[in-house]
Amino acid sequence: MVVMGGATPASGEAAGATAAKAAVCGSSSLNGPATPPAGAVVVPAGDNSGVDLRRANTTYYFETGTHTLGTDQYAQIMPGDGATFIGAPGAVLDGQGLNRYAFTQQATGVTIKHLTITGFVAPRDEGVVNHDSGDDWVVEHNTIRDNSGAGLMAGARNQIRGNCFKDNGQYGLNAYKSGNTITGLVVADNEFTGNNTDDWEHQEPGCGCTGGMKFWAVNGADVTGNWVHGNHGPGVWADTNNNDFLIEDNLIEDNESLGIFYEISYNAVIRNNTIRGNAWESGAERAAKGDPFPEAAIYLSEADGEPRLQARTSKIEITGNLLENNWGGITAWANADRFCNSPASTTGDCTMIVGPTDKSQCSAPAIAGQPLYTDCRWWTKNVDIHHNTFAFEPGAVNGGCPTQYCGHMALLSNWGTYPDWSPYKGDVIQKSIVHESNNSWHHNTYTGPWQFMVTDMGTRVAPGQWVGPQYGQDAGSTFDGGTPTPPAITEHDFESGSTTSPYLPWYGAGVAHQTGGAHGGTGSLQLTSTAAFGSAVALDNFPGYRGVVAGTGYRVSLWYREAVGTMPAVTWNVRWRDESGTVLRTDAVVLDRQTAWSEAAGTFTAPAGATRVDWTFVWNTGAAGPAFQIDDLAIRAAGA
Repeated sequence: MVVMGGATPASGEAAGATAAKAAVCGSSSLNGPATPPAGAVVVPAGDNSGVDLRRANTTYYFETGTHTLGTDQYAQIMPGDGATFIGAPGAVLDGQGLNRYAFTQQATGVTIKHLTITGFVAPRDEGVVNHDSGDDWVVEHNTIRDNSGAGLMAGARNQIRGNCFKDNGQYGLNAYKSGNTITGLVVADNEFTGNNTDDWEHQEPGCGCTGGMKFWAVNGADVTGNWVHGNHGPGVWADTNNNDFLIEDNLIEDNESLGIFYEISYNAVIRNNTIRGNAWESGAERAAKGDPFPEAAIYLSEADGEPRLQARTSKIEITGNLLENNWGGITAWANADRFCNSPASTTGDCTMIVGPTDKSQCSAPAIAGQPLYTDCRWWTKNVDIHHNTFAFEPGAVNGGCPTQYCGHMALLSNWGTYPDWSPYKGDVIQKSIVHESNNSWHHNTYTGPWQFMVTDMGTRVAPGQWVGPQYGQDAGSTFDGGTPTPPAITEHDFESGSTTSPYLPWYGAGVAHQTGGAHGGTGSLQLTSTAAFGSAVALDNFPGYRGVVAGTGYRVSLWYREAVGTMPAVTWNVRWRDESGTVLRTDAVVLDRQTAWSEAAGTFTAPAGATRVDWTFVWNTGAAGPAFQIDDLAIRAAGA
C-alpha cells in the first residue's frame, strides 16, 4: 500500500473512522492492460480525429502514447450505447488546451478505464468527461487532471471508482442533470486533490461553484472510501435538494474550505470518516475580516432529516467520525430569510416537499398558514450527532488561531428580517433550530478548548452551559475525560459590597453587606426589620434571571442564620416567570429560626412556559430591629 505523507494514522481515532488512504494518483492501479482485450478496436497514438469512436457496444483500446482529437474546440468523442474505452499503460487523451470536451452526449452504459484525460478546456459549470451526464456510465481507474471546468460530470447510476481527480480548474466531479434525475450514484475509492485551480470563489464571490466534488439534486448517492485532500475550496459539497446520501469511510483533510458541506438538502448518513486540517484558509479569511461566523469541518446549512422523503434514514446522522484540528467542528445553521420565493434563496429553488411546480404557492398570505409555513422552507431539523471524537489544539491550526473565531461547535440562526411578507421574522428560526427541531449532540468525546456558539453569533458558551438545562446538548459526552457541571442559573456569595444589588428593600426592611462571620468567604448579606408591620426584600432585576428551561428540575438553596435579636420565620418565595415577566408559579421555602449557619433548600420543576426566575423574602417580627444573614445562594439544575 502506498500512503501519502499527509495521510498518517491519527490518535484518538473514533470507532470505525479510517486513519489512512492509499494514494490513487500515480499508483499502479491506474495502469491498463498491456495488450488489447479480444475483439477490441485498437486506437493508435497520435491524432485520432479520423477514427470512428461512435460505435455502440464496441471496445476501444488506446495504445500507449498521447492521443488527440483534432484542433477544433468542439472535437470530442460521442460514444455509442454500451461502448467501452480502455487505455494501455501510459495512454493519454490530451485536449491540447484546445478541445472543450473529451466524452459527450447521452449514450447509456459507457465504460471508461485506465486513461489519463488532460488538457481539455471546458467552460465553468461544464465538464470534460460525460459532459451531458449520461446514465449508467462506469468510470474507473482513470487520471483526470489539469482540465478546466469539472473533470467529470455524473449521471444516474454512474459508478465512479478508483480514479485520480487532480488539479482541475473547477471541480474534480460535478453531479448535475436537468430534471433532477440522478439516482443511485456511487463515488468510491477515488482521490480528489488540488481541484479548483482557477479559484472561482475568489473570481466570483458567492458563486458556490468550487470544491473537490459537488452534487446538485441527487436522490441517492454513496460517497465512500475516497481521499479528498488539498482542494482549493470545500472537499465534499452537496448543494440544493439532494437526498439520501451516505458519506462514509472517507479521509477528508487539508482542504482550504469546509470538509463536508450539506446544504438545503435532506436525509444523510455521515459516518466513520476522518476529517482533519480543513478550513484553515477560509477560517482565517473570516477572522481577518472580523467575521465571527463559525467556519466548520462539517457544515449543515438548512439540512433536514425528513421522513416524508424515501431514504435509508430520516435524519441527518453524523456518527463515528474523527474530527481533528479543523478550523471548527460542526455548524448547524438555518438562514431565517432563506425559503422558497425569498430573495435570500439565491438559487431560485424550492424545497422537495413543495416541489418546483408549486413554487408560486409559497407567497403571502398563504405561506403564513400550514402546511406551507412548514413546507416552503428548509429548517435544519432532525440532526443527530453522536459517538464522534472531536480533537482540537489551537496551536496546531495554521500555526495558531484566534479562539474567538475557531474551535467552535455551533447551532444557530440569524434574526429574520426580510422580505416584508416573511412569516419567519424575528427569533422564530433561532428558537426553532435550538429548541424545537430535534437537533441533538450526544455521547461524543471532546479534547481541547471547544466552545459552543448557540442561538446566534453573539452567544458563545462553555461546555457546562452547553450541556446544562438551557440547551440540553451532549448528554453522555465527555470533555477532556470528564463531564462538565452545568452552571447555576445564578449564584450569590456576597463577597463584595456591590453584591447587595439587586436585593432591594420592598417594605419595612433594610439590606446591608456584612464583612466577616460569613458562611463561605468573608461576605454575607444582612436583612433587617425596620418596621413592626412586616418586612420584605425583593430582587430589582425584572423580569428575572434567564436560562430556565420549562419542565426541568431545579434545586434552590441558601445558607442563613440569626444575626440580631430573635429571627422570625422567613418565607423565601421563588417565582417562575415567562419571557414577558409574568409570574407563572411561586414556590416557597421556609427559613425557620437557626442561630448557626444552616442550609435551606428545595427542588422544584419549572412550569410550562417558564424562562426566568426571581425571588422575594417575606417575614413579620412585630417590631423593628431583628435581622438575619444569608450567604451562598444558588439556583441550579437538580443533580448538577
